[in-house]
Amino acid sequence: MRIDFHTHCFLDSLAERAVKKLADNARLEPFLKGTCGDLSRSTKEAGLDYSLVCPIATKPSQVRSIHEWALDFTQEYPNLLCLGTMHPDMDNPQEEAKFLKEKGFKGIKIHPDYQLAFIDDERYLKLFKALCDYDLLVLTHAGFDVGLPPPRHCTPERMAKVMKELPNLKIVAAHMGGVEEQEDVYKYYIGKNIYLDTCFTHYYINGEELTKAIKAHGADRILFGTDSPWTDQKQQIEYIEGLDLTDQEKKLIMGDNAKKLLGL
Repeated sequence: MRIDFHTHCFLDSLAERAVKKLADNARLEPFLKGTCGDLSRSTKEAGLDYSLVCPIATKPSQVRSIHEWALDFTQEYPNLLCLGTMHPDMDNPQEEAKFLKEKGFKGIKIHPDYQLAFIDDERYLKLFKALCDYDLLVLTHAGFDVGLPPPRHCTPERMAKVMKELPNLKIVAAHMGGVEEQEDVYKYYIGKNIYLDTCFTHYYINGEELTKAIKAHGADRILFGTDSPWTDQKQQIEYIEGLDLTDQEKKLIMGDNAKKLLGL
């Protein structure tokens, strides 16, 4: 089984506008239109079994509507899975965590830079405690975001405080632990109980450096991700396949770890 653990798509009526705005801010050219149908097609053409969609609520009022949309489009496109999302300013994360668990979601995606809260903020800790209560994972953007100004709200040093506070929290730090944070990734993450995904890494880590980091951390805690529509899924598969890793390490990264983490 092959799984892209980090992708994005949008409601059809919003996709064109959303992708254009994000592309302009980041000065990136998208590879897909940003619709669920386009991602589903790309997933199939790339030879992937599933793509995991990672929505982000930029305000609390969006949370439940995003979840209802996710329940709809995953029925229409069986090769798309979807995480939930939460916002640090929402009133009752415990209630939303219960809803997510009952509806079959495996966890949530957050983006501290868009949500304007540091990852070790008490508001996030309250939210994470609710996730722990319902055995849900959190996938977070980490490090620099090419489309946003500083500060960086999720750094390895700050996340290490969360890991100490909540050792049972299932954490996935995107972009191999953080864009432009590799020195601190080695200091705070390597060998620890945290998953890292590979999405967007080819923009700031060469293949040799990525291979070194994977072997240092352990391939059993690395997840293949593309950040589609911002990269081409086929090209990203070729990138990982071209690394100096064993077949078993590639198998873990390309799907076995995700399969286990998502309970598929």
